[in-house]
Amino acid sequence: MFLRRNSATGAVSIYGSAAMTPRGLTFIYVEYGDMERLQLELRYSLSTLLYWGRPFALDVVVYTDKPYRHADLPVRLVDISGKISEFSRDGLYHHRIKPCVLLKEMETSTNYCVMADTDTFFREGFFERLLASLRSGAVAVDRRHGRNPMPQLAGFATSLPNAGPYRYDPKLAVEYNSGLTAVDPERHLPVVQDAIAWIDAVLDHGARQLTIEQIALSECLRAHAIPIATMQPAVAHYYRVAHKRYMQWQLRRWREKDGRLFSPQPGTIPYTRLRVRWFRIFAKISTVLGRNVETQTRWR
Repeated sequence: MFLRRNSATGAVSIYGSAAMTPRGLTFIYVEYGDMERLQLELRYSLSTLLYWGRPFALDVVVYTDKPYRHADLPVRLVDISGKISEFSRDGLYHHRIKPCVLLKEMETSTNYCVMADTDTFFREGFFERLLASLRSGAVAVDRRHGRNPMPQLAGFATSLPNAGPYRYDPKLAVEYNSGLTAVDPERHLPVVQDAIAWIDAVLDHGARQLTIEQIALSECLRAHAIPIATMQPAVAHYYRVAHKRYMQWQLRRWREKDGRLFSPQPGTIPYTRLRVRWFRIFAKISTVLGRNVETQTRWR
């Protein structure tokens, strides 16, 4: 069972029980730095997570360098201000923080561990689909991208701590999007350990790419022969630039209307490709008229 604080009243109550699900779910967010858009994304993602997750035993943790920013949220907070440099290898690759945090949680948790990017939100049926996948022994991810994600690694070889000898094969290498990554600590700890080692070996090799972290997980899942389940469209992940701009514009409006006082709620922002296309036209027209509706979408 978990304790949940009501953000409106301050009351603490028991939330969920072992009878509902044999094992709980720990959802993990990472938010650090000074980008307001990431904080707003997190609030919206969390509001939909808790809305659809109400029948389930949930533990939600935010790893952050500024815990005070999330003091009003019904989450467990972990301060990583002293770990960012270590986890990112002195800023060489910031996305390395994600598997490091995931591994840290897996080492102490008996729950299924689910890492979610801030630029996600959840739809009806997500939890049932997620639990079915995890109970089958699969790792759940956002979606599949394709094969040979880093052609420059052709012939690259290293030794992974658990899987042993590894060679990048352009014909077999695959990439899945890690906007959501759900694992079972009892089964998948060696995979995440190997993914971090894979990242380090690639960085030491001199290769650079923003998505090294998710390629590492995908390749290590392949090396360990772990089945993979995709969660799209039960989870929405707006990682493309045009989609981020649209959602940032909508999130600012959501904050003024529904987001100031945090509460679990369904995803109220309409999100379709057609709406993103219309927004791009609207943004261009607004710029011509001297009204800027764009937002910053840089990572760091």
